[in-house]
Amino acid sequence: MEILQSRKSWSEVMQLPLPQKHTEILPKFLQIKDMRLKNIFQHNVLRKTKLILLVAIVASGCAPSISQFNETAYRQAVELKVQSLALTDKATESYAGHAAGAETLRQDLHTAYEYAKGRPNNELSTRQWEIMIDPERNLVGGLLARWEEEGSLSPVFVREFRGVISDAFDTIIGLESGKIRPEEVQ
Repeated sequence: MEILQSRKSWSEVMQLPLPQKHTEILPKFLQIKDMRLKNIFQHNVLRKTKLILLVAIVASGCAPSISQFNETAYRQAVELKVQSLALTDKATESYAGHAAGAETLRQDLHTAYEYAKGRPNNELSTRQWEIMIDPERNLVGGLLARWEEEGSLSPVFVREFRGVISDAFDTIIGLESGKIRPEEVQ
């Protein structure tokens, strides 16, 4: 109260002697405060270091490595798309009349799958081929299995399936054509 009533300047107030108990406490308080600031700083630096390390690990581990462009794989995918769509259009007819063509297509699809599987860093393409040939899925493998089982398929079903198969092949073709070409690698 005395300080406020006398209206002393701040510099004058700072020069006033502290009561005895404050002079004992103040150095301890400043020491504790200094230690806390150091701990907070060290903790923040440690947290940031851990975060940067975690981001680096996740970025390097999560990004799938992908193979380079391969002309053979690209050509296979385009040719198999044409073959598959041509045979799909015949699925309204009897399977027995096209069994040899269906078996040839199955073999060619498995060849493309094995080729993709044998290339290093080609997991994405390999997985797409697995889905394409799976008889339990709704792509070429599934169409051929259903056609064989039912004998023939309805025109509406074939038309809808044709679009799905075409899109799936476009995905495989797009993935392959989007890969880095060997001459672009530095």
